[in-house]
Amino acid sequence: MIVTGGHSYQGYSVGILMFDNKRFPMPPGDVGNATSYPFPVLLRQIEGLEDNPYPPLTGADGSYTPEVQLCIDAAVRMERDGVRAIAMCCGFFSLIQPVLAQHVSIPVMTSPLMMIPVIQQMIRPDQSVLVVTAAAKLLSNEFFTAVGADLGHRTTLAGLDDSKVFNAMCMGGTAISFDREELQKDVLDAITEARERDPNVGAVLLECTSLPPFAEDVRHATGLPVFDFIACVEWMHRSVVPKRYTGYI
Repeated sequence: MIVTGGHSYQGYSVGILMFDNKRFPMPPGDVGNATSYPFPVLLRQIEGLEDNPYPPLTGADGSYTPEVQLCIDAAVRMERDGVRAIAMCCGFFSLIQPVLAQHVSIPVMTSPLMMIPVIQQMIRPDQSVLVVTAAAKLLSNEFFTAVGADLGHRTTLAGLDDSKVFNAMCMGGTAISFDREELQKDVLDAITEARERDPNVGAVLLECTSLPPFAEDVRHATGLPVFDFIACVEWMHRSVVPKRYTGYI
């Protein structure tokens, strides 16, 4: 058997591209914690990128904004170094899903929002998907349409806009610790309030990639199916490292 290398990094199926300036705690389940995954992942910061790109993605001359170009360059390097698939560190990167997919030849998954059309097919036609987001005020329909979804169609938002503990570490804050129970309460309270507005919620999608640590808590509190980004990345991993089945018949 001939074994072939040719890449700088080997044994990593998925590369995770991270912000350059985030130092808040990332417990197991967070996209930035390597133990969140049942396989090795290559975590790499995008040097100089401190926030996700917002519209517009191009300047007056038609070229990509510096933030978008940093992401493109990082994805191209990640592919060159040998990973088989790429994921991003924040659900708001959905905006550049078409851009990144165009510039690399391996699977790219930028956001849990990509799962919305699939989840909608899994639940009743009269039910909606409750999207739990870091900031409902910022999550406009552009972030949905970029990945084939629609904010106005069978979706409801639950935002952590007013969560002091979340904002202190994630939304411009610099805290390097947080009270897990307090953040859990804020997440569940936001979901409860959203379900009061929309009693037809049939599933929960955690848009924020720092929220999977609370997925089981959400499932226990709501009884609803809960989807998160770690599950998305595992699904993508299985596409580039298929399982070899053994057994008997």
